[in-house]
Amino acid sequence: MRLGFHLSIAGSLRRAVYQAQVLGCQALQIFVQNPRGWKWRPVAPAEIREFTRARRQAGLGPLVVHLGYLPNLASPDPALLALSCERLSRELSLARDLAADYLVVHPGHGDLSEASFQRVARALAQAVAAIGPPPLVLLENTAGQGRELGWRFEHLARIITLSTVPLGLCLDTAHAYGAGFDLASPGGVARLLADIARGPGLPALKLIHLNDSRQPCNSRRDRHWHLGQGAIGLTGLRHLLSHPWLRPEAAIMETPKRHQGDEWYNLLVARSLVAGLPLLPPPVEA
Repeated sequence: MRLGFHLSIAGSLRRAVYQAQVLGCQALQIFVQNPRGWKWRPVAPAEIREFTRARRQAGLGPLVVHLGYLPNLASPDPALLALSCERLSRELSLARDLAADYLVVHPGHGDLSEASFQRVARALAQAVAAIGPPPLVLLENTAGQGRELGWRFEHLARIITLSTVPLGLCLDTAHAYGAGFDLASPGGVARLLADIARGPGLPALKLIHLNDSRQPCNSRRDRHWHLGQGAIGLTGLRHLLSHPWLRPEAAIMETPKRHQGDEWYNLLVARSLVAGLPLLPPPVEA
Protein backbone atom coordinates (compact mmCIF):
# COMPACT_ATOMS: atom_id res chain seq x y z
CA MET A 1 0.00 0.00 0.00
CA ARG A 2 1.50 3.33 -1.09
CA LEU A 3 1.34 6.27 1.32
CA GLY A 4 0.90 9.98 0.80
CA PHE A 5 -0.78 13.21 1.87
CA HIS A 6 -3.21 15.74 0.56
CA LEU A 7 -0.87 18.66 -0.18
CA SER A 8 -1.35 22.27 -1.17
CA ILE A 9 -0.95 23.62 -4.70
CA ALA A 10 -0.74 27.25 -3.47
CA GLY A 11 1.69 29.01 -5.79
CA SER A 12 1.74 26.27 -8.42
CA LEU A 13 0.83 22.66 -9.04
CA ARG A 14 4.54 21.80 -9.04
CA ARG A 15 4.79 22.90 -5.38
CA ALA A 16 2.74 19.88 -4.27
CA VAL A 17 5.23 17.52 -5.94
CA TYR A 18 8.13 19.27 -4.21
CA GLN A 19 6.41 18.95 -0.81
CA ALA A 20 5.72 15.27 -1.45
CA GLN A 21 9.39 14.68 -2.24
CA VAL A 22 10.54 16.47 0.93
CA LEU A 23 8.21 14.34 3.04
CA GLY A 24 9.09 11.07 1.32
CA CYS A 25 5.62 10.35 -0.04
CA GLN A 26 4.82 7.65 -2.56
CA ALA A 27 1.33 8.93 -3.49
CA LEU A 28 -0.24 12.39 -3.71
CA GLN A 29 -3.65 14.03 -3.45
CA ILE A 30 -4.40 17.62 -4.46
CA PHE A 31 -7.17 20.06 -5.24
CA VAL A 32 -6.84 21.50 -8.74
CA GLN A 33 -8.79 24.66 -7.94
CA ASN A 34 -9.71 26.70 -4.87
CA PRO A 35 -11.95 24.19 -3.03
CA ARG A 36 -14.00 26.94 -1.36
CA GLY A 37 -14.71 29.15 -4.36
CA TRP A 38 -16.50 28.90 -7.70
CA LYS A 39 -14.05 31.11 -9.64
CA TRP A 40 -12.10 29.05 -12.14
CA ARG A 41 -8.33 29.57 -12.46
CA PRO A 42 -7.15 28.61 -15.93
CA VAL A 43 -4.14 26.28 -15.81
CA ALA A 44 -1.68 26.90 -18.62
CA PRO A 45 -0.48 23.95 -20.73
CA ALA A 46 3.10 24.72 -19.63
CA GLU A 47 2.12 24.36 -15.96
CA ILE A 48 0.42 21.05 -16.72
CA ARG A 49 3.51 19.77 -18.55
CA GLU A 50 5.79 20.90 -15.72
CA PHE A 51 3.62 19.17 -13.12
CA THR A 52 3.30 15.89 -15.00
CA ARG A 53 7.04 15.78 -15.72
CA ALA A 54 7.92 16.50 -12.09
CA ARG A 55 5.44 13.94 -10.81
CA ARG A 56 6.79 11.27 -13.16
CA GLN A 57 10.39 12.00 -12.14
CA ALA A 58 9.39 11.83 -8.44
CA GLY A 59 7.70 8.45 -8.96
CA LEU A 60 4.49 9.60 -7.26
CA GLY A 61 1.44 7.45 -7.77
CA PRO A 62 -1.40 7.17 -7.64
CA LEU A 63 -2.21 10.83 -8.21
CA VAL A 64 -5.57 11.67 -6.65
CA VAL A 65 -7.58 14.83 -7.30
CA HIS A 66 -10.25 15.78 -4.77
CA LEU A 67 -13.28 17.67 -6.05
CA GLY A 68 -13.81 21.01 -4.29
CA TYR A 69 -16.24 21.47 -1.41
CA LEU A 70 -18.92 23.63 -3.06
CA PRO A 71 -20.47 21.29 -5.68
CA ASN A 72 -23.62 19.55 -4.45
CA LEU A 73 -24.59 16.83 -6.92
CA ALA A 74 -27.70 15.98 -4.89
CA SER A 75 -29.13 19.50 -4.82
CA PRO A 76 -32.82 19.90 -5.76
CA ASP A 77 -32.05 23.52 -6.75
CA PRO A 78 -31.69 23.44 -10.57
CA ALA A 79 -29.25 26.36 -10.64
CA LEU A 80 -26.91 24.91 -7.99
CA LEU A 81 -27.15 21.45 -9.52
CA ALA A 82 -26.21 22.79 -12.97
CA LEU A 83 -23.28 24.73 -11.52
CA SER A 84 -22.17 21.63 -9.58
CA CYS A 85 -22.33 19.41 -12.66
CA GLU A 86 -20.34 21.91 -14.70
CA ARG A 87 -17.66 22.11 -12.00
CA LEU A 88 -17.46 18.32 -11.75
CA SER A 89 -16.92 18.04 -15.51
CA ARG A 90 -14.28 20.80 -15.57
CA GLU A 91 -12.31 19.34 -12.66
CA LEU A 92 -12.54 15.83 -14.12
CA SER A 93 -11.24 17.16 -17.45
CA LEU A 94 -8.34 18.96 -15.76
CA ALA A 95 -7.58 15.84 -13.69
CA ARG A 96 -7.36 13.86 -16.94
CA ASP A 97 -4.98 16.45 -18.41
CA LEU A 98 -2.80 16.05 -15.30
CA ALA A 99 -2.79 12.24 -15.81
CA ALA A 100 -4.53 11.69 -12.46
CA ASP A 101 -5.55 8.18 -11.53
CA TYR A 102 -8.58 9.05 -9.38
CA LEU A 103 -11.03 11.89 -8.72
CA VAL A 104 -12.62 11.72 -5.25
CA VAL A 105 -16.17 13.07 -4.95
CA HIS A 106 -18.50 13.53 -1.97
CA PRO A 107 -22.07 12.43 -2.82
CA GLY A 108 -23.61 15.74 -1.72
CA HIS A 109 -26.32 17.02 0.60
CA GLY A 110 -30.03 16.32 0.35
CA ASP A 111 -32.94 14.20 1.51
CA LEU A 112 -32.32 10.49 1.91
CA SER A 113 -34.60 9.80 -1.02
CA GLU A 114 -34.41 8.03 -4.35
CA ALA A 115 -34.62 11.43 -6.07
CA SER A 116 -31.42 12.57 -4.35
CA PHE A 117 -29.57 9.41 -5.32
CA GLN A 118 -30.81 9.74 -8.89
CA ARG A 119 -29.54 13.33 -9.17
CA VAL A 120 -26.07 12.30 -7.99
CA ALA A 121 -26.04 9.28 -10.30
CA ARG A 122 -27.10 11.34 -13.35
CA ALA A 123 -24.45 13.99 -12.68
CA LEU A 124 -21.74 11.36 -12.39
CA ALA A 125 -22.98 9.43 -15.43
CA GLN A 126 -22.93 12.54 -17.63
CA ALA A 127 -19.42 13.52 -16.53
CA VAL A 128 -17.95 10.02 -16.88
CA ALA A 129 -19.66 9.47 -20.25
CA ALA A 130 -17.94 12.62 -21.54
CA ILE A 131 -14.59 12.01 -19.82
CA GLY A 132 -14.13 8.29 -19.22
CA PRO A 133 -11.58 6.81 -16.85
CA PRO A 134 -8.82 7.37 -16.11
CA PRO A 135 -9.23 9.16 -13.85
CA LEU A 136 -11.70 6.82 -12.18
CA VAL A 137 -14.28 8.68 -10.07
CA LEU A 138 -14.34 7.46 -6.46
CA LEU A 139 -17.29 8.12 -4.17
CA GLU A 140 -16.20 8.95 -0.62
CA ASN A 141 -18.17 7.90 2.46
CA THR A 142 -19.20 10.72 4.80
CA ALA A 143 -19.72 11.16 8.53
CA GLY A 144 -23.37 12.09 8.05
CA GLN A 145 -23.18 15.72 9.19
CA GLY A 146 -26.37 17.63 8.56
CA ARG A 147 -28.01 16.36 5.37
CA GLU A 148 -24.95 14.55 3.97
CA LEU A 149 -25.56 11.52 1.83
CA GLY A 150 -23.13 8.62 1.85
CA TRP A 151 -22.75 7.84 5.55
CA ARG A 152 -24.08 4.37 4.82
CA PHE A 153 -22.45 2.26 2.16
CA GLU A 154 -25.86 1.29 0.85
CA HIS A 155 -26.24 4.95 -0.24
CA LEU A 156 -23.04 4.72 -2.28
CA ALA A 157 -24.02 1.34 -3.70
CA ARG A 158 -27.36 2.77 -4.85
CA ILE A 159 -25.66 5.71 -6.60
CA ILE A 160 -23.19 3.38 -8.34
CA THR A 161 -26.00 1.11 -9.51
CA LEU A 162 -28.11 3.99 -10.82
CA SER A 163 -25.17 5.62 -12.61
CA THR A 164 -24.39 2.57 -14.83
CA VAL A 165 -20.84 3.93 -15.39
CA PRO A 166 -17.52 2.80 -13.85
CA LEU A 167 -17.17 4.21 -10.32
CA GLY A 168 -15.10 3.21 -7.31
CA LEU A 169 -14.95 3.82 -3.56
CA CYS A 170 -12.73 5.90 -1.28
CA LEU A 171 -12.95 4.92 2.40
CA ASP A 172 -12.36 7.73 4.92
CA THR A 173 -11.63 6.21 8.33
CA ALA A 174 -12.58 9.31 10.36
CA HIS A 175 -15.86 9.63 8.45
CA ALA A 176 -16.67 5.96 8.98
CA TYR A 177 -15.99 6.30 12.72
CA GLY A 178 -18.20 9.38 12.94
CA ALA A 179 -20.94 7.52 11.07
CA GLY A 180 -21.02 4.76 13.71
CA PHE A 181 -18.45 2.18 12.65
CA ASP A 182 -16.36 1.56 15.77
CA LEU A 183 -12.98 1.10 14.13
CA ALA A 184 -11.32 1.03 17.55
CA SER A 185 -12.62 -2.54 17.94
CA PRO A 186 -12.13 -5.64 15.75
CA GLY A 187 -15.90 -6.07 15.62
CA GLY A 188 -16.35 -2.56 14.25
CA VAL A 189 -13.75 -3.17 11.56
CA ALA A 190 -15.47 -6.44 10.59
CA ARG A 191 -18.86 -4.68 10.40
CA LEU A 192 -17.38 -1.92 8.22
CA LEU A 193 -15.85 -4.33 5.74
CA ALA A 194 -18.98 -6.48 5.68
CA ASP A 195 -21.09 -3.41 4.86
CA ILE A 196 -18.72 -2.46 2.05
CA ALA A 197 -18.84 -6.04 0.73
CA ARG A 198 -22.66 -6.02 0.76
CA GLY A 199 -22.81 -2.54 -0.77
CA PRO A 200 -20.34 -1.26 -3.38
CA GLY A 201 -18.21 -4.42 -3.02
CA LEU A 202 -14.65 -4.71 -1.74
CA PRO A 203 -13.12 -4.67 -5.27
CA ALA A 204 -14.53 -1.14 -5.63
CA LEU A 205 -12.36 0.09 -2.74
CA LYS A 206 -9.35 1.72 -4.43
CA LEU A 207 -8.22 4.30 -1.89
CA ILE A 208 -8.22 5.03 1.86
CA HIS A 209 -8.25 8.45 3.47
CA LEU A 210 -6.29 7.47 6.55
CA ASN A 211 -7.28 9.75 9.43
CA ASP A 212 -7.87 9.39 13.14
CA SER A 213 -10.94 11.10 14.60
CA ARG A 214 -11.17 13.91 17.13
CA GLN A 215 -14.84 13.06 17.74
CA PRO A 216 -16.39 9.97 19.35
CA CYS A 217 -17.92 7.10 17.42
CA ASN A 218 -21.37 7.82 15.96
CA SER A 219 -20.98 11.57 16.59
CA ARG A 220 -21.97 12.23 12.96
CA ARG A 221 -19.18 14.80 12.92
CA ASP A 222 -16.16 15.06 10.62
CA ARG A 223 -13.04 16.03 12.59
CA HIS A 224 -9.76 14.55 11.35
CA TRP A 225 -6.88 14.06 13.78
CA HIS A 226 -3.33 12.75 13.93
CA LEU A 227 -2.86 8.99 13.67
CA GLY A 228 -2.98 7.33 17.07
CA GLN A 229 -3.91 10.54 18.90
CA GLY A 230 -7.65 10.35 18.31
CA ALA A 231 -10.57 8.19 19.32
CA ILE A 232 -9.80 5.37 16.84
CA GLY A 233 -6.25 4.90 18.09
CA LEU A 234 -3.26 3.00 16.75
CA THR A 235 -4.56 -0.47 17.63
CA GLY A 236 -7.79 0.08 15.72
CA LEU A 237 -6.03 1.55 12.68
CA ARG A 238 -3.53 -1.32 12.64
CA HIS A 239 -6.31 -3.90 12.79
CA LEU A 240 -8.03 -2.24 9.83
CA LEU A 241 -4.91 -1.89 7.69
CA SER A 242 -3.78 -5.46 8.37
CA HIS A 243 -7.14 -7.01 7.52
CA PRO A 244 -6.74 -9.51 4.66
CA TRP A 245 -9.89 -8.23 2.93
CA LEU A 246 -8.45 -4.74 2.56
CA ARG A 247 -6.46 -4.22 -0.65
CA PRO A 248 -6.49 -0.52 -1.58
CA GLU A 249 -3.85 0.91 -3.88
CA ALA A 250 -2.92 3.75 -1.52
CA ALA A 251 -3.65 5.50 1.75
CA ILE A 252 -3.78 9.30 1.72
CA MET A 253 -3.58 11.22 5.00
CA GLU A 254 -5.61 14.40 5.50
CA THR A 255 -4.38 15.04 9.04
CA PRO A 256 -4.05 18.58 10.49
CA LYS A 257 -0.93 20.54 9.54
CA ARG A 258 0.35 22.71 12.37
CA HIS A 259 3.93 22.28 11.16
CA GLN A 260 5.88 19.89 8.95
CA GLY A 261 6.83 17.71 11.92
CA ASP A 262 3.20 16.61 12.12
CA GLU A 263 3.37 15.24 8.60
CA TRP A 264 6.62 13.38 9.23
CA TYR A 265 5.15 11.89 12.40
CA ASN A 266 1.95 10.76 10.67
CA LEU A 267 3.88 9.27 7.76
CA LEU A 268 6.17 7.33 10.10
CA VAL A 269 3.13 6.03 12.01
CA ALA A 270 1.41 5.01 8.78
CA ARG A 271 4.53 3.16 7.62
CA SER A 272 4.70 1.35 10.96
CA LEU A 273 1.02 0.37 10.74
CA VAL A 274 1.31 -0.95 7.18
CA ALA A 275 4.57 -2.81 7.84
CA GLY A 276 3.48 -4.24 11.21
CA LEU A 277 6.34 -2.53 13.03
CA PRO A 278 6.25 -1.48 16.72
CA LEU A 279 3.91 1.43 17.29
CA LEU A 280 5.40 4.88 17.86
CA PRO A 281 4.56 6.93 20.95
CA PRO A 282 2.71 10.19 20.23
CA PRO A 283 4.86 13.36 20.20
CA VAL A 284 5.04 15.42 23.38
CA GLU A 285 3.08 18.65 23.10
CA ALA A 286 5.21 21.79 23.55
